[in-house]
Amino acid sequence: MAVAGKNGKVVIGTESDQKVVGIKNWSLELSLDTLETTSLGDDWKNYITGLKEWSASSEGDYEVPLDGQGQATLQDAYLHGTTVTLKLFVDEKNYYMGEAYINSLSIEDPVDDVVSISIECTGTGALSFELGE
Repeated sequence: MAVAGKNGKVVIGTESDQKVVGIKNWSLELSLDTLETTSLGDDWKNYITGLKEWSASSEGDYEVPLDGQGQATLQDAYLHGTTVTLKLFVDEKNYYMGEAYINSLSIEDPVDDVVSISIECTGTGALSFELGE
């Protein structure tokens, strides 16, 4: 069954989860290294799996950072080089979760539109998928 994107959200998992307000979309990229093991004389290439990695990005309207808001937490993590627990909800209950570094923040302030923010994260360690109840 298809899932409507309107119910997704980005949450910073701390002792009290914080929704990152203003986010309009997010994306997640998962990748797996494949290591070639082909020997001389083989007719077909052979591979084994190597390391996995993941990264995420999101975009939306910039929200004025106030204490306890998700965008402020992301900016603090970027400025201090610390990780955050990132939860990417695909609907109301189901989400991907992992520790990530905020490696890029881009804020655009056009004269004829709202201020926007783009956030890019690099996962460190495993990513999990949590099924809601």
